[in-house]
Amino acid sequence: MGMWMAPEEDRRPTGAEDCGWSGDFSPAMALSKNIYERIPLQRRDALTEGRDYYRGLIKGYEEGLNRAWDELIGLTTKGYSSREIQVMAKSKRQSIGQIVRERKIRVRNETGVDLFMQTSNAMTSEVLPGRAFLIESGMGNALKVFDELLASGYDGLIISRKYPGDIRNHISGDPQMMWLTRQERGMGVDYPCLSPSDQGVISSTVIRFMREGERRVVMFEGVDYMLLQGNDFQAVAKFLHGLIDHAISTRSILLIPINPVAFEEKDLRKLENIAYVLSS
Repeated sequence: MGMWMAPEEDRRPTGAEDCGWSGDFSPAMALSKNIYERIPLQRRDALTEGRDYYRGLIKGYEEGLNRAWDELIGLTTKGYSSREIQVMAKSKRQSIGQIVRERKIRVRNETGVDLFMQTSNAMTSEVLPGRAFLIESGMGNALKVFDELLASGYDGLIISRKYPGDIRNHISGDPQMMWLTRQERGMGVDYPCLSPSDQGVISSTVIRFMREGERRVVMFEGVDYMLLQGNDFQAVAKFLHGLIDHAISTRSILLIPINPVAFEEKDLRKLENIAYVLSS
């Protein structure tokens, strides 16, 4: 007696219809599709997003390496000594924060995705009134903290060696801004100017601002510039002590971004002892 066999259409494994079976059928095809369909849609989306994230991570890593090596090659072809290259490389590293900020602004403008929300809140949460903070991670991070304090209701004053017009593009608030320079206002300069030699005038300006009201934040960027202009470190440290004392007494916040490579090690340690070091 011959063996009974079910009609061909009844011999198709479960899931064959979903695989678009048209006569030729692979059990592995149905099995893999069934397994994939059992993965929740949310998890499938997460897997896709994860791949995209790591592709972007690797691409950014590759671009960063290429940029770093290109800049190093460019320095070596200009006849600089190894010591000069080392100093310039350290200085370049200090500008990473600003470069990253500019890239985040570009992403926000082009895609609407705000990458500032999560990365900067952790740093700002460390900032409390009545304190001074030394920010060694660059001007970009200092501006990030300053901008968030403005957004939370603080009134701000910036005294900076960098031209205020260039800084204005990186903050959303409307603080008072002054340029630390030997040049006088006028001749195309649209901001009040303070000389690095007039420490008394700088102190009076900062103290007056701190006393004018509550919730005040001051960013003073130019300690290394003051040293380059002939002020000795002890005089500059005394000047900073005065600003810090008034920040404490008025419950204001003083932000002091610096470039660590501009200081001798012993002087940098002294600065770190008179103010809180804000981690990046």
